[in-house]
Amino acid sequence: MIFNETFLSSKSNFYKFLGIIAFVKFAYLFFIPITPQEAYYWFYSQNLDWSYFDHPPMAAYSIWFGTNIFGDNIFGVKFMAVVWYLLTSLLLYKTVSRFTENYIPNTNKSKLAFLSVILFNLTLFAHIYSITIVPDTPLMFFWLLVIYSVQERIISENKNWWLLAGVAIGFGLVSKYTAIVIIGAIFFFFLFSSKYRKELLSPYPYLAIVIGFVIFAPVIYWNYERSWASFLFQSTERASTVRSLQITYILQLLGSQLFMLTPLLFVYLFKSLYSVVKNWKHSENLHLYFWSALIIIGGFTFVSLTSLVKMNWLLPGFLPLIAIISILYSNDFIELTSKKIKQTKLMKFGIWSSIILVFLGHLVMAVPNIPLGNGNTWSGWQDASKKIYEIQQEHGGKDSVFIFSNGYKGASLLKFYLPDQQNTYAENIYGKRALQFDYWGIPDNLFGKDAIYVRSDRTEYDNDLNEIKKYFDSVVELQTFDYKFVNGKSARKIICYYAKKYHGKN
Repeated sequence: MIFNETFLSSKSNFYKFLGIIAFVKFAYLFFIPITPQEAYYWFYSQNLDWSYFDHPPMAAYSIWFGTNIFGDNIFGVKFMAVVWYLLTSLLLYKTVSRFTENYIPNTNKSKLAFLSVILFNLTLFAHIYSITIVPDTPLMFFWLLVIYSVQERIISENKNWWLLAGVAIGFGLVSKYTAIVIIGAIFFFFLFSSKYRKELLSPYPYLAIVIGFVIFAPVIYWNYERSWASFLFQSTERASTVRSLQITYILQLLGSQLFMLTPLLFVYLFKSLYSVVKNWKHSENLHLYFWSALIIIGGFTFVSLTSLVKMNWLLPGFLPLIAIISILYSNDFIELTSKKIKQTKLMKFGIWSSIILVFLGHLVMAVPNIPLGNGNTWSGWQDASKKIYEIQQEHGGKDSVFIFSNGYKGASLLKFYLPDQQNTYAENIYGKRALQFDYWGIPDNLFGKDAIYVRSDRTEYDNDLNEIKKYFDSVVELQTFDYKFVNGKSARKIICYYAKKYHGKN
Protein backbone atom coordinates (compact mmCIF):
# COMPACT_ATOMS: atom_id res chain seq x y z
CA MET A 1 0.00 0.00 0.00
CA ILE A 2 2.66 2.50 1.03
CA PHE A 3 4.56 2.08 -2.26
CA ASN A 4 1.41 2.48 -4.33
CA GLU A 5 1.73 5.30 -6.88
CA THR A 6 -1.63 6.81 -5.98
CA PHE A 7 -0.74 6.85 -2.30
CA LEU A 8 2.69 8.40 -2.90
CA SER A 9 1.29 11.07 -5.21
CA SER A 10 -0.82 12.61 -2.46
CA LYS A 11 0.82 15.43 -0.53
CA SER A 12 -1.75 15.08 2.25
CA ASN A 13 -0.75 11.43 2.65
CA PHE A 14 2.82 12.55 3.21
CA TYR A 15 1.82 14.90 6.02
CA LYS A 16 -0.38 12.22 7.58
CA PHE A 17 2.53 9.77 7.37
CA LEU A 18 4.93 12.23 8.98
CA GLY A 19 2.34 13.16 11.61
CA ILE A 20 1.88 9.53 12.63
CA ILE A 21 5.64 8.99 12.75
CA ALA A 22 6.04 12.12 14.89
CA PHE A 23 3.34 11.00 17.33
CA VAL A 24 4.89 7.53 17.66
CA LYS A 25 8.38 8.94 18.21
CA PHE A 26 7.34 11.46 20.84
CA ALA A 27 5.40 8.73 22.65
CA TYR A 28 8.37 6.36 22.36
CA LEU A 29 10.58 8.82 24.26
CA PHE A 30 8.67 7.95 27.43
CA PHE A 31 9.80 4.31 27.24
CA ILE A 32 13.53 4.54 26.55
CA PRO A 33 16.60 5.48 28.60
CA ILE A 34 19.07 8.23 27.94
CA THR A 35 22.34 7.21 26.27
CA PRO A 36 25.73 8.11 27.80
CA GLN A 37 26.54 10.56 24.99
CA GLU A 38 23.22 12.35 25.49
CA ALA A 39 23.86 12.57 29.23
CA TYR A 40 27.27 14.06 28.46
CA TYR A 41 25.78 16.68 26.13
CA TRP A 42 23.09 17.36 28.71
CA PHE A 43 25.96 18.04 31.14
CA TYR A 44 27.20 20.49 28.48
CA SER A 45 23.80 22.19 28.51
CA GLN A 46 24.05 22.68 32.28
CA ASN A 47 27.23 24.66 31.61
CA LEU A 48 26.40 26.67 28.48
CA ASP A 49 29.40 27.95 26.59
CA TRP A 50 30.42 29.01 23.07
CA SER A 51 31.86 25.55 22.48
CA TYR A 52 33.22 22.47 24.20
CA PHE A 53 36.29 20.27 24.04
CA ASP A 54 34.81 17.38 22.05
CA HIS A 55 32.33 19.16 19.81
CA PRO A 56 30.77 22.51 18.96
CA PRO A 57 27.65 23.40 20.95
CA MET A 58 24.54 22.75 18.79
CA ALA A 59 23.66 19.47 20.52
CA ALA A 60 23.97 21.16 23.92
CA TYR A 61 21.86 24.13 22.77
CA SER A 62 19.21 21.73 21.43
CA ILE A 63 19.08 19.91 24.77
CA TRP A 64 18.96 23.21 26.65
CA PHE A 65 15.96 24.26 24.56
CA GLY A 66 14.11 20.99 25.15
CA THR A 67 14.82 20.82 28.87
CA ASN A 68 13.82 24.43 29.42
CA ILE A 69 10.40 23.55 28.05
CA PHE A 70 9.90 20.05 29.47
CA GLY A 71 12.39 19.88 32.32
CA ASP A 72 15.62 17.97 32.93
CA ASN A 73 14.16 14.60 32.05
CA ILE A 74 14.57 12.13 29.20
CA PHE A 75 11.75 13.64 27.13
CA GLY A 76 13.23 17.13 27.50
CA VAL A 77 16.70 15.93 26.51
CA LYS A 78 15.50 13.99 23.46
CA PHE A 79 12.73 16.35 22.32
CA MET A 80 14.84 18.20 19.77
CA ALA A 81 16.09 14.94 18.26
CA VAL A 82 12.56 14.29 17.01
CA VAL A 83 12.20 17.91 15.87
CA TRP A 84 15.47 17.78 13.90
CA TYR A 85 14.34 14.49 12.34
CA LEU A 86 11.01 16.03 11.29
CA LEU A 87 12.74 19.09 9.84
CA THR A 88 15.17 16.85 7.93
CA SER A 89 12.31 14.76 6.55
CA LEU A 90 10.40 17.85 5.45
CA LEU A 91 13.51 19.30 3.82
CA LEU A 92 14.27 16.02 2.03
CA TYR A 93 10.71 16.03 0.71
CA LYS A 94 11.03 19.63 -0.44
CA THR A 95 14.46 19.06 -2.03
CA VAL A 96 13.35 16.09 -4.14
CA SER A 97 10.05 17.77 -4.94
CA ARG A 98 11.83 20.82 -6.37
CA PHE A 99 14.19 18.58 -8.34
CA THR A 100 11.28 16.65 -9.84
CA GLU A 101 9.30 19.79 -10.60
CA ASN A 102 12.20 21.32 -12.50
CA TYR A 103 13.95 18.36 -14.15
CA ILE A 104 11.19 15.72 -14.51
CA PRO A 105 8.13 17.86 -15.25
CA ASN A 106 5.94 14.95 -16.42
CA THR A 107 6.26 13.18 -13.07
CA ASN A 108 4.14 13.92 -10.03
CA LYS A 109 6.58 15.79 -7.76
CA SER A 110 5.00 14.48 -4.57
CA LYS A 111 5.51 10.88 -5.64
CA LEU A 112 9.30 10.88 -5.72
CA ALA A 113 9.57 13.27 -2.79
CA PHE A 114 7.37 11.07 -0.61
CA LEU A 115 9.29 7.99 -1.75
CA SER A 116 12.58 9.57 -0.65
CA VAL A 117 11.21 10.12 2.86
CA ILE A 118 9.94 6.53 3.04
CA LEU A 119 13.35 5.23 1.96
CA PHE A 120 14.94 7.47 4.59
CA ASN A 121 12.67 5.85 7.16
CA LEU A 122 13.71 2.38 6.00
CA THR A 123 17.23 3.07 7.24
CA LEU A 124 18.30 2.41 10.79
CA PHE A 125 20.25 5.66 11.08
CA ALA A 126 17.12 7.74 10.45
CA HIS A 127 15.51 6.22 13.52
CA ILE A 128 18.57 6.12 15.76
CA TYR A 129 19.20 9.82 15.23
CA SER A 130 15.54 10.76 15.48
CA ILE A 131 15.47 9.67 19.14
CA THR A 132 19.09 10.41 20.09
CA ILE A 133 20.34 13.97 20.28
CA VAL A 134 24.01 14.07 19.30
CA PRO A 135 25.95 16.44 16.98
CA ASP A 136 25.03 14.33 13.92
CA THR A 137 21.31 14.95 14.47
CA PRO A 138 21.27 18.69 13.58
CA LEU A 139 24.24 18.25 11.22
CA MET A 140 22.15 16.15 8.82
CA PHE A 141 19.53 18.89 8.59
CA PHE A 142 22.03 21.67 7.88
CA TRP A 143 23.97 19.50 5.41
CA LEU A 144 20.79 19.00 3.44
CA LEU A 145 19.89 22.69 3.78
CA VAL A 146 23.15 23.63 2.02
CA ILE A 147 22.25 21.27 -0.84
CA TYR A 148 18.71 22.62 -1.03
CA SER A 149 19.95 26.23 -1.08
CA VAL A 150 22.47 25.59 -3.87
CA GLN A 151 19.83 23.70 -5.86
CA GLU A 152 17.47 26.64 -5.49
CA ARG A 153 20.23 28.99 -6.62
CA ILE A 154 20.54 26.91 -9.81
CA ILE A 155 16.83 26.43 -10.45
CA SER A 156 15.64 29.95 -9.63
CA GLU A 157 18.83 31.70 -10.80
CA ASN A 158 18.49 33.86 -7.70
CA LYS A 159 21.92 34.45 -6.14
CA ASN A 160 20.37 35.36 -2.79
CA TRP A 161 20.03 31.64 -2.07
CA TRP A 162 23.75 31.71 -1.38
CA LEU A 163 22.94 33.68 1.77
CA LEU A 164 20.84 30.81 3.13
CA ALA A 165 23.59 28.39 2.09
CA GLY A 166 26.02 30.44 4.19
CA VAL A 167 23.71 30.34 7.20
CA ALA A 168 23.36 26.56 6.78
CA ILE A 169 27.14 26.14 6.56
CA GLY A 170 27.58 28.18 9.72
CA PHE A 171 25.05 26.29 11.80
CA GLY A 172 26.32 23.03 10.31
CA LEU A 173 29.78 23.88 11.67
CA VAL A 174 28.23 24.81 15.01
CA SER A 175 26.74 21.31 14.98
CA LYS A 176 29.85 19.33 14.03
CA TYR A 177 33.19 20.11 12.41
CA THR A 178 32.46 17.55 9.68
CA ALA A 179 30.24 20.21 8.08
CA ILE A 180 33.39 21.76 6.60
CA VAL A 181 33.35 18.93 4.04
CA ILE A 182 30.17 20.25 2.38
CA ILE A 183 32.12 23.33 1.25
CA GLY A 184 34.53 21.09 -0.64
CA ALA A 185 31.64 19.07 -2.08
CA ILE A 186 29.93 22.19 -3.47
CA PHE A 187 33.25 23.45 -4.85
CA PHE A 188 33.87 20.20 -6.72
CA PHE A 189 30.32 20.24 -8.07
CA PHE A 190 30.84 23.63 -9.68
CA LEU A 191 34.43 22.94 -10.70
CA PHE A 192 33.49 19.84 -12.70
CA SER A 193 30.31 21.30 -14.17
CA SER A 194 30.80 22.89 -17.58
CA LYS A 195 27.33 24.37 -17.27
CA TYR A 196 27.74 26.01 -13.85
CA ARG A 197 31.51 26.40 -13.46
CA LYS A 198 31.31 30.15 -13.99
CA GLU A 199 29.54 30.38 -10.63
CA LEU A 200 32.98 30.11 -9.02
CA LEU A 201 33.80 33.50 -10.54
CA SER A 202 30.90 35.07 -8.65
CA PRO A 203 31.50 36.55 -5.19
CA TYR A 204 28.37 34.92 -3.79
CA PRO A 205 29.78 31.44 -3.02
CA TYR A 206 32.61 33.09 -1.11
CA LEU A 207 30.17 35.39 0.65
CA ALA A 208 28.34 32.25 1.79
CA ILE A 209 31.57 30.91 3.28
CA VAL A 210 32.18 34.22 5.04
CA ILE A 211 28.65 34.16 6.50
CA GLY A 212 29.22 30.59 7.63
CA PHE A 213 32.42 31.44 9.44
CA VAL A 214 30.89 34.53 11.05
CA ILE A 215 28.26 32.26 12.60
CA PHE A 216 31.02 29.81 13.52
CA ALA A 217 33.22 32.59 14.99
CA PRO A 218 32.26 32.01 18.67
CA VAL A 219 33.48 28.41 18.37
CA ILE A 220 36.74 29.68 16.87
CA TYR A 221 37.06 32.19 19.71
CA TRP A 222 36.49 29.44 22.32
CA ASN A 223 39.28 27.43 20.71
CA TYR A 224 41.57 30.44 20.48
CA GLU A 225 41.26 31.06 24.22
CA ARG A 226 42.13 27.41 24.93
CA SER A 227 45.09 26.96 22.60
CA TRP A 228 42.91 25.46 19.84
CA ALA A 229 42.18 22.45 22.06
CA SER A 230 39.06 21.18 20.30
CA PHE A 231 40.43 21.68 16.79
CA LEU A 232 43.62 19.84 17.69
CA PHE A 233 41.72 17.02 19.35
CA GLN A 234 39.55 16.45 16.28
CA SER A 235 42.42 16.79 13.79
CA THR A 236 46.00 16.03 14.79
CA GLU A 237 45.04 13.74 17.67
CA ARG A 238 42.71 11.79 15.41
CA ALA A 239 45.48 11.62 12.84
CA SER A 240 47.81 10.15 15.45
CA THR A 241 45.67 7.00 15.49
CA VAL A 242 46.54 6.24 11.85
CA ARG A 243 48.09 2.81 11.38
CA SER A 244 49.63 0.99 8.45
CA LEU A 245 47.42 -0.16 5.60
CA GLN A 246 45.11 -2.97 6.74
CA ILE A 247 41.76 -4.45 5.80
CA THR A 248 40.26 -4.67 9.29
CA TYR A 249 39.08 -1.07 9.52
CA ILE A 250 37.42 -0.94 6.11
CA LEU A 251 35.61 -4.23 6.79
CA GLN A 252 34.35 -2.76 10.07
CA LEU A 253 33.20 0.34 8.21
CA LEU A 254 31.36 -1.66 5.54
CA GLY A 255 29.69 -3.76 8.24
CA SER A 256 28.57 -0.71 10.19
CA GLN A 257 27.18 0.99 7.07
CA LEU A 258 25.32 -2.17 6.10
CA PHE A 259 23.77 -2.01 9.55
CA MET A 260 22.97 1.70 9.40
CA LEU A 261 21.53 1.65 5.89
CA THR A 262 20.05 -1.87 6.11
CA PRO A 263 20.79 -4.24 3.21
CA LEU A 264 18.16 -2.70 0.91
CA LEU A 265 19.59 0.83 0.85
CA PHE A 266 23.16 -0.45 1.11
CA VAL A 267 22.76 -2.21 -2.25
CA TYR A 268 21.05 0.79 -3.83
CA LEU A 269 23.83 3.06 -2.55
CA PHE A 270 26.33 1.27 -4.78
CA LYS A 271 23.85 1.06 -7.64
CA SER A 272 23.20 4.80 -7.53
CA LEU A 273 26.88 5.77 -7.41
CA TYR A 274 27.68 3.40 -10.27
CA SER A 275 24.72 4.61 -12.33
CA VAL A 276 25.65 8.30 -12.03
CA VAL A 277 29.29 7.65 -12.93
CA LYS A 278 28.39 5.34 -15.82
CA ASN A 279 25.96 7.89 -17.28
CA TRP A 280 27.93 10.96 -16.22
CA LYS A 281 26.96 13.27 -19.08
CA HIS A 282 23.30 12.31 -18.96
CA SER A 283 23.00 12.53 -15.19
CA GLU A 284 24.24 16.11 -14.88
CA ASN A 285 21.20 17.18 -12.87
CA LEU A 286 22.16 14.68 -10.16
CA HIS A 287 25.76 15.84 -9.83
CA LEU A 288 25.02 18.17 -6.92
CA TYR A 289 23.66 15.24 -4.92
CA PHE A 290 26.48 13.00 -6.13
CA TRP A 291 29.31 15.27 -5.00
CA SER A 292 27.56 16.03 -1.71
CA ALA A 293 27.60 12.32 -1.00
CA LEU A 294 30.86 11.22 -2.59
CA ILE A 295 33.23 13.63 -0.84
CA ILE A 296 32.28 12.57 2.67
CA ILE A 297 31.59 8.88 1.96
CA GLY A 298 34.64 8.47 -0.25
CA GLY A 299 36.82 10.49 2.10
CA PHE A 300 36.05 8.47 5.21
CA THR A 301 36.19 5.20 3.28
CA PHE A 302 39.74 6.14 2.27
CA VAL A 303 40.56 6.99 5.91
CA SER A 304 39.27 3.56 6.96
CA LEU A 305 42.17 1.94 5.12
CA THR A 306 44.49 3.00 7.94
CA SER A 307 42.29 4.12 10.83
CA LEU A 308 39.03 3.37 12.61
CA VAL A 309 36.07 5.30 11.19
CA LYS A 310 33.01 5.50 13.41
CA MET A 311 29.74 4.41 11.87
CA ASN A 312 28.07 7.83 12.21
CA TRP A 313 30.75 9.86 10.40
CA LEU A 314 29.35 9.12 6.92
CA LEU A 315 25.70 9.84 7.71
CA PRO A 316 25.22 13.28 6.04
CA GLY A 317 26.29 11.80 2.70
CA PHE A 318 23.48 9.28 2.76
CA LEU A 319 20.77 11.94 2.49
CA PRO A 320 21.65 13.10 -1.07
CA LEU A 321 22.15 9.44 -2.03
CA ILE A 322 18.63 8.63 -0.87
CA ALA A 323 17.44 11.48 -3.10
CA ILE A 324 19.32 9.91 -6.05
CA ILE A 325 17.88 6.47 -5.30
CA SER A 326 14.31 7.78 -5.16
CA ILE A 327 14.80 9.52 -8.52
CA LEU A 328 16.69 6.81 -10.41
CA TYR A 329 15.00 3.70 -9.05
CA SER A 330 11.51 4.91 -8.21
CA ASN A 331 9.87 2.29 -10.44
CA ASP A 332 11.67 -0.49 -8.56
CA PHE A 333 9.72 0.45 -5.45
CA ILE A 334 6.49 1.91 -6.81
CA GLU A 335 5.82 -1.03 -9.13
CA LEU A 336 6.54 -3.44 -6.32
CA THR A 337 3.00 -3.33 -4.99
CA SER A 338 1.30 -2.75 -8.30
CA LYS A 339 -1.17 -5.47 -9.22
CA LYS A 340 0.17 -5.40 -12.76
CA ILE A 341 3.69 -6.50 -11.86
CA LYS A 342 4.59 -9.44 -9.71
CA GLN A 343 6.62 -8.62 -6.64
CA THR A 344 10.17 -9.85 -6.78
CA LYS A 345 11.39 -11.98 -3.89
CA LEU A 346 14.64 -10.04 -3.62
CA MET A 347 12.91 -6.68 -3.34
CA LYS A 348 10.41 -8.05 -0.84
CA PHE A 349 13.27 -9.42 1.23
CA GLY A 350 15.06 -6.06 1.13
CA ILE A 351 12.03 -4.09 2.29
CA TRP A 352 11.03 -6.55 5.00
CA SER A 353 14.59 -6.87 6.27
CA SER A 354 14.69 -3.07 6.63
CA ILE A 355 11.37 -3.01 8.46
CA ILE A 356 12.45 -5.81 10.80
CA LEU A 357 15.82 -4.20 11.54
CA VAL A 358 14.15 -0.87 12.28
CA PHE A 359 11.66 -2.61 14.60
CA LEU A 360 14.42 -4.52 16.38
CA GLY A 361 16.44 -1.33 16.70
CA HIS A 362 13.55 0.28 18.58
CA LEU A 363 12.98 -2.85 20.64
CA VAL A 364 16.58 -2.92 21.82
CA MET A 365 16.22 0.49 23.45
CA ALA A 366 12.82 -0.22 25.00
CA VAL A 367 13.50 -3.68 26.51
CA PRO A 368 15.13 -3.37 29.96
CA ASN A 369 18.56 -4.91 30.54
CA ILE A 370 18.91 -6.48 27.13
CA PRO A 371 22.27 -8.34 27.13
CA LEU A 372 24.32 -6.78 24.34
CA GLY A 373 27.69 -6.86 26.06
CA ASN A 374 29.53 -3.59 25.53
CA GLY A 375 26.82 -2.54 23.09
CA ASN A 376 24.45 -1.90 25.97
CA THR A 377 25.62 1.42 27.37
CA TRP A 378 22.50 2.43 29.30
CA SER A 379 21.21 -0.41 31.49
CA GLY A 380 21.31 -0.10 35.26
CA TRP A 381 22.38 3.49 35.65
CA GLN A 382 19.02 4.92 36.67
CA ASP A 383 18.50 2.41 39.47
CA ALA A 384 22.15 2.38 40.56
CA SER A 385 22.25 6.19 40.76
CA LYS A 386 19.37 6.20 43.26
CA LYS A 387 21.08 3.57 45.40
CA ILE A 388 24.41 5.38 45.24
CA TYR A 389 22.62 8.56 46.31
CA GLU A 390 21.23 6.71 49.33
CA ILE A 391 24.73 5.54 50.24
CA GLN A 392 25.96 9.11 49.93
CA GLN A 393 23.19 10.30 52.24
CA GLU A 394 24.12 7.67 54.82
CA HIS A 395 27.66 9.09 54.87
CA GLY A 396 26.72 12.74 55.30
CA GLY A 397 25.40 13.77 51.88
CA LYS A 398 27.14 15.71 49.13
CA ASP A 399 28.65 18.18 51.62
CA SER A 400 30.79 15.35 52.95
CA VAL A 401 31.00 12.90 50.03
CA PHE A 402 31.36 13.56 46.29
CA ILE A 403 30.78 11.08 43.46
CA PHE A 404 33.06 10.31 40.54
CA SER A 405 33.50 7.71 37.82
CA ASN A 406 36.37 6.46 35.67
CA GLY A 407 34.95 7.93 32.48
CA TYR A 408 32.93 10.87 31.20
CA LYS A 409 30.02 8.64 30.23
CA GLY A 410 29.53 7.12 33.67
CA ALA A 411 29.97 10.50 35.34
CA SER A 412 27.37 12.07 33.04
CA LEU A 413 24.83 9.28 33.55
CA LEU A 414 25.27 9.54 37.31
CA LYS A 415 24.66 13.29 37.30
CA PHE A 416 21.56 12.92 35.16
CA TYR A 417 19.99 10.17 37.25
CA LEU A 418 20.98 11.32 40.76
CA PRO A 419 17.83 12.67 42.48
CA ASP A 420 19.40 16.10 43.03
CA GLN A 421 21.46 16.07 39.79
CA GLN A 422 24.51 17.21 41.73
CA ASN A 423 27.83 17.68 39.98
CA THR A 424 29.80 14.51 39.43
CA TYR A 425 33.38 14.07 38.30
CA ALA A 426 35.36 11.88 35.96
CA GLU A 427 38.92 10.55 35.80
CA ASN A 428 40.36 14.04 36.17
CA ILE A 429 39.90 13.39 39.90
CA TYR A 430 42.89 11.07 39.79
CA GLY A 431 45.00 12.89 37.25
CA LYS A 432 43.86 11.36 33.98
CA ARG A 433 42.59 13.27 30.99
CA ALA A 434 38.79 13.65 31.08
CA LEU A 435 37.77 15.63 27.96
CA GLN A 436 35.35 18.44 28.83
CA PHE A 437 35.57 17.59 32.55
CA ASP A 438 39.13 18.96 32.47
CA TYR A 439 37.72 22.39 31.58
CA TRP A 440 35.11 22.28 34.32
CA GLY A 441 37.92 21.50 36.73
CA ILE A 442 38.08 20.17 40.29
CA PRO A 443 36.66 22.51 42.96
CA ASP A 444 38.99 23.18 45.89
CA ASN A 445 36.28 22.15 48.35
CA LEU A 446 36.57 18.51 47.25
CA PHE A 447 39.92 18.16 48.96
CA GLY A 448 39.51 16.51 52.34
CA LYS A 449 36.16 14.97 51.45
CA ASP A 450 35.35 11.30 51.09
CA ALA A 451 34.12 10.02 47.73
CA ILE A 452 32.12 7.27 46.09
CA TYR A 453 33.90 5.86 43.07
CA VAL A 454 31.58 4.25 40.52
CA ARG A 455 32.44 2.11 37.51
CA SER A 456 30.69 -0.39 35.26
CA ASP A 457 31.96 -3.67 33.87
CA ARG A 458 32.13 -2.34 30.30
CA THR A 459 35.60 -2.85 28.86
CA GLU A 460 35.73 0.68 27.43
CA TYR A 461 37.39 2.00 30.57
CA ASP A 462 40.01 0.47 32.83
CA ASN A 463 39.20 0.13 36.51
CA ASP A 464 42.21 2.29 37.51
CA LEU A 465 41.72 1.25 41.13
CA ASN A 466 45.44 1.18 41.92
CA GLU A 467 45.87 4.68 40.53
CA ILE A 468 42.84 5.98 42.44
CA LYS A 469 44.27 4.68 45.73
CA LYS A 470 47.14 7.16 45.34
CA TYR A 471 44.67 10.04 45.70
CA PHE A 472 42.82 8.85 48.83
CA ASP A 473 43.77 7.51 52.24
CA SER A 474 41.93 4.26 51.48
CA VAL A 475 39.55 2.73 48.93
CA VAL A 476 37.27 -0.22 49.71
CA GLU A 477 34.60 -1.92 47.61
CA LEU A 478 31.11 -1.21 48.86
CA GLN A 479 28.58 -2.90 46.62
CA THR A 480 27.98 -4.38 43.16
CA PHE A 481 24.65 -3.87 41.43
CA ASP A 482 23.96 -6.63 38.93
CA TYR A 483 21.26 -5.95 36.32
CA LYS A 484 19.99 -9.05 34.60
CA PHE A 485 17.80 -9.86 31.63
CA VAL A 486 14.69 -12.03 32.03
CA ASN A 487 16.74 -15.17 31.35
CA GLY A 488 19.08 -14.34 34.23
CA LYS A 489 21.96 -13.25 32.01
CA SER A 490 23.78 -10.21 33.35
CA ALA A 491 23.44 -7.13 31.17
CA ARG A 492 25.45 -4.73 33.32
CA LYS A 493 27.30 -4.66 36.60
CA ILE A 494 27.85 -1.33 38.31
CA ILE A 495 30.35 -1.37 41.14
CA CYS A 496 30.86 1.34 43.76
CA TYR A 497 33.74 1.90 46.17
CA TYR A 498 34.10 4.13 49.19
CA ALA A 499 37.22 6.31 49.14
CA LYS A 500 38.37 8.06 52.31
CA LYS A 501 39.74 11.61 52.31
CA TYR A 502 40.63 12.98 48.90
CA HIS A 503 44.07 14.65 49.00
CA GLY A 504 45.34 14.54 45.45
CA LYS A 505 48.40 12.58 44.46
CA ASN A 506 51.09 12.18 47.10
